[in-house]
Amino acid sequence: MKRLYSFITSLPVMAFLFLAVAFSMAIATFTESSYGTPAAKAIIYNSWWFELLWALFALNLANNFFRFKLYQKEKLTLGIFHFSFLLILLGAAITRYISYEGVMHIREGEAVSDILSSDDYFSATYNGEKVEKKVLFSEITYKEFSTKFWVENNQFSVKSIGFIKDAVRQPIPSNTGESIIDFVFSSPSTQGMQSYIFKAGDIINSDGFSAVFNSPEKGVISFFNEGEELYFISELPIEEMAMGSQETIGFEPGDTIPAKNMFLYRYGDYQFLIRNFYEKATFTAAKSSNGATGENAVFVKIDDGIKEQIVPVFGHSGVLADPISITIGGNELQLAYGAKPKKVPFEIFLKDFQLEKYPGSESPSSYASEVVLIDKVANVKKDYRIFMNTTLTYKGFKFFQSSYDRDELGTVLSVNHDFWGTWITYIGYFLMMLGFVLSLLNPKSYFNSIVKRLKTETIKKASIVVVLVVSSFFSPAQGGLESTLPKIDVAVSEKFGEIWVQGHDGRIEPISTLSSEVVRKISRKSKLYGKSPNEVMLSFMVYPEIWKTLPIVKISNKNVAEALGVSGTFVSLDQLFDQQGNYKIADQVQEAYGKGPAFRNTLEKEYINVDERVNVCFMLFRGSLLSVFPSANNEIPWYVPGTSVTGLPNGDSLFVKSGIQMLNESVSDNNTEQALQVISALDKFQHKFGGELIPSERKKNLEILYNKINIFKRIFPFYLLFGILLLVVLFINIFRQKQISRFVKYPFYGLIIVGFIGHTAGLAVRWYISGHAPWSNGFESVVYVAWATMLAGLIFGRRYPLVVATAAFLSGIALFVAHLSWMNPEVTNLVPVLKSYWLAIHVAIITASYGFLGLSAFLGILTMVLIVLRNPKNGFKVNAFINQLTSVNELSATVGLYFLTTGTFLGGVWANESWGRYWGWDPKETWALITVVIYSFIVHMRLIPSLKGVFNYNMASILGFASVLMTYFGVNYYLSGLHSYGKGVADGVDPVVPTTLILLAILMIFAWVRNSHYEKSLPS
Repeated sequence: MKRLYSFITSLPVMAFLFLAVAFSMAIATFTESSYGTPAAKAIIYNSWWFELLWALFALNLANNFFRFKLYQKEKLTLGIFHFSFLLILLGAAITRYISYEGVMHIREGEAVSDILSSDDYFSATYNGEKVEKKVLFSEITYKEFSTKFWVENNQFSVKSIGFIKDAVRQPIPSNTGESIIDFVFSSPSTQGMQSYIFKAGDIINSDGFSAVFNSPEKGVISFFNEGEELYFISELPIEEMAMGSQETIGFEPGDTIPAKNMFLYRYGDYQFLIRNFYEKATFTAAKSSNGATGENAVFVKIDDGIKEQIVPVFGHSGVLADPISITIGGNELQLAYGAKPKKVPFEIFLKDFQLEKYPGSESPSSYASEVVLIDKVANVKKDYRIFMNTTLTYKGFKFFQSSYDRDELGTVLSVNHDFWGTWITYIGYFLMMLGFVLSLLNPKSYFNSIVKRLKTETIKKASIVVVLVVSSFFSPAQGGLESTLPKIDVAVSEKFGEIWVQGHDGRIEPISTLSSEVVRKISRKSKLYGKSPNEVMLSFMVYPEIWKTLPIVKISNKNVAEALGVSGTFVSLDQLFDQQGNYKIADQVQEAYGKGPAFRNTLEKEYINVDERVNVCFMLFRGSLLSVFPSANNEIPWYVPGTSVTGLPNGDSLFVKSGIQMLNESVSDNNTEQALQVISALDKFQHKFGGELIPSERKKNLEILYNKINIFKRIFPFYLLFGILLLVVLFINIFRQKQISRFVKYPFYGLIIVGFIGHTAGLAVRWYISGHAPWSNGFESVVYVAWATMLAGLIFGRRYPLVVATAAFLSGIALFVAHLSWMNPEVTNLVPVLKSYWLAIHVAIITASYGFLGLSAFLGILTMVLIVLRNPKNGFKVNAFINQLTSVNELSATVGLYFLTTGTFLGGVWANESWGRYWGWDPKETWALITVVIYSFIVHMRLIPSLKGVFNYNMASILGFASVLMTYFGVNYYLSGLHSYGKGVADGVDPVVPTTLILLAILMIFAWVRNSHYEKSLPS
């Protein structure tokens, strides 16, 4: 037994547990992406073997705490850090096995004292006996339920044998069924027709459409049947139209109307159509062809040994189960699938639900519930306001603002009952961060031992005379076609760019910002034919016929280009229409939109992208993107040119109608003075009616300057140039074995620091103009990662030029990636869930960790290059540099791991404070944990004799960074999850990725061979 304990608590087994846990979680994220969260939970997250891995991990952690005496004074800081994980695991176990979550739905004026569980349950009830089980049904885990009942002296079994996610009900005739109407309806507030299966006794009251079927209650439409014939009575005048002949017949209120299949009935703004009526029918289930339905179906086989039948049981995750009944042996067998109600020992009364929108926009800014907590037992009655990131906590329950009803008269609160699990976990988080800080300060920690090692290393630097070749980055010329476009006065275009406009998300911004976004959307370029974005937008409105002939619409897929008969990557609008004016890609676009987003291939996505760019062009021609006229009512979206407005003075209404047309005519006539007068009048109009919404002049000027300078795009060639040149200088220096001149070193340092200062200023300006921390979307976070990388390089590279050069090169690569076509640099409003100070802290720390870990990986690559170039003659000199880079690599990886771990668990705090659970196995948070586990393995490799060594460590630091890239890019762009607000639009894998992987593999293999030969050449 002692030998077994020694084995399972050994360091090699600990290393195996690190990798096994990471690999299991990685498989789970792909399973979840393909088959849904229940499948991932059933197969991995909630499986006994996965929990066993964590239990063994905790046992090893506790054993090593005592084995390495981490409780001793000199090791206590590291001991606190490691002990914190035991508390975190204990808190997670309490949450997993004791606590629960749910949802509470309340309408205004209603008090509710129960919640619906977030877990799904399946139950079978027969002759007073009930069997209920918590289930995780998916299309690959459908055998979740099985039981048996006795009927007289025989036994029959009930077993789940199939599952359909996003199912639709399909009625089929049956002698034992019930009356069913299969029909569709539409209302003014919905898009398209809504399908509905209407059973006898059902009542519909949806979006103002009111109907009943064989019910004593009354609706606007009351259906009833007499045998096989279906009739209805309307309380309002109604019109019947034959779909084929388009002939109409009118009926008066109270008339009994025979319901005809496939005839359209219309009253007011509502209409409905009966597809079929079944006097007796049952339901089967089929997979939806139109995307998510929210309803699932479990196929259950009932078998008494003689006869078997298969029935579908429908249910919604998070919705109260709706039982179905089947007659077996003279008694009713009831089957139900869905959420389970749980009582709360008090009531929540909803006084008022409040939805705030961005001014003049339909985009929600925040939403809140004004509630009253009523505890009759404790004689408590207290008002609370629940909104995003602000909760109600009472008797171990926490209530979070989760969602709301579409009519804005009801709220959905997520509920969490996890007092002990949360607080034990939070204490663990606190100790983890405390241990992190103290370990960095502790002079006897391993981290500081590396710092001391670096200080004692002496390396003779070499010098070299370098001729700097300054290269410029130019956009390719566009064939001189700009000569066909009339010029627009610079003063007019600049003043035009200063006008305020309301963006699609409600953000008030200068036209300069909108025009930059539009030009980039259409062409993926920052300019078109030598014209600034402001000129392009004006020119589009004034000279649409010329722009239609120019190749401006970006085509990213060669198959689309070939289908259109174009050879390049741009197409003109004229090339997209035939001589009769027919849109050439209309069928392909319609087919692509007919599929759910998850089912579209790369080609179909590109057709949609091209179609969007074409639509933007025509919106520019019409000026319908220019929402530049504020309303007298701040809640109403700003008007676009040409709108007929009521409620304004006649002169103002006329200006909305024709003001932009006057500007276009002035530009067309080259009348600069008149054009500037129109722009000035528009500016006065905006301040007259929208003065409360318009930001300050300083913010506008800064945003325009930010757009003009485009600082991040200017910096990346700067970083790349000086990073590469400094690397070249230093590599030559290593092998020439001469001291580098300070006249070469300091100018490089100075120029890179100048770039870093500009980088920092750009982030600060973006923060100011957006009103939130600049790391809320893909573009911003990559820019921030580049900044953190350069910061790490400057911190660790004070005495080590190779580190600074590597950081500059990596930062330049990151900024280059940020400006690729699938990144969106648009400045946007925040969605409500992102309005949290926990978010700012979480993202700042975790994203900064990517910079340190990226620096670690690139230092690993540099070390591999040096290993390849090392030989017995230069070994002494090169080994000194290899050891130096490896030490800095360890420092960078350690700080990166500390930051990543802290940021990951602070993300748990944000999640818990925002929507009531600190861990939900979302792919993003799971891959962050995978990366934590992988880098924990890497930094502990030195403790395992078979894994330690310079070559092994540097190779691991390179391979480990693949997990960072997956956490950041892979999850955001290729997997689904809660972090969809950060997603981009990347399609497929860029060829650069496999090429880079192949080159790195070749480098590492070659380095391994060279390292083996070198070690053999050393004297024994």
